[in-house]
Amino acid sequence: MGCGCGHEVRGGFCANCSRELLYLTALRYCPRCGVTVGEGIHADEDGCFECPSTMPRFGQLIRVSPYAAPLRQAIIRMKYRRASNIARYVSNLLAEAVGAHCDVDSIDLILPVPMHWLRRLGRGWNHSAVLADGVSGRLGIPLGDELIRVRNTPPQVRLPASLRQGNVRGAFAVTSPAGIRGAHILLIDDVLTTGATANEAARTLLAAGASQVTVAVSAKSEAPTAYSRQISGAEIA
Repeated sequence: MGCGCGHEVRGGFCANCSRELLYLTALRYCPRCGVTVGEGIHADEDGCFECPSTMPRFGQLIRVSPYAAPLRQAIIRMKYRRASNIARYVSNLLAEAVGAHCDVDSIDLILPVPMHWLRRLGRGWNHSAVLADGVSGRLGIPLGDELIRVRNTPPQVRLPASLRQGNVRGAFAVTSPAGIRGAHILLIDDVLTTGATANEAARTLLAAGASQVTVAVSAKSEAPTAYSRQISGAEIA
């Protein structure tokens, strides 16, 4: 289903891809920026050596795995082919990650990173909203819609890292500050690359009165060398 390998599938991926996903989800990562960190490298709630000099507005980053096969293929199929069955599977993985790395009882509200209505019209759905709905149902946390996108910005994937923060500046707004005032928000998205979008969304929520923002994503995009395996001195991705 999710991996598209054509082999027998149990759950969401074939046996080979399930083993690879198990390896990837077990990797240590920084809870502030989400990058994979090796054994013996310090990383805690204050960050790691890879964190940007200006720390993100959100307090914690939770991920399922690096943006690599087999999860990468599943996210692409979910995002661009409107594969609702894959979205349900990925949302279950994301809910499990949140439950493992966060005090779920402290979260008051789940919000998806919103999509501008023009892009949603063209794509046919907001995959982040579908993921957020699945996580909400799995964890029993209310799902809100207070965060909206007010600027139809160019896709971040088309821009160099140096321009991404400026691209999303002022892109979000909160429709009902009373609904998030004092709340611990779990913000859901599919993939985090530089973190510019999640950071701007968190900044908007905190400015509107939220007490804390935790970001949860299906995958963190990073160089393959960050998560490749070391076997007999040779790297294999």
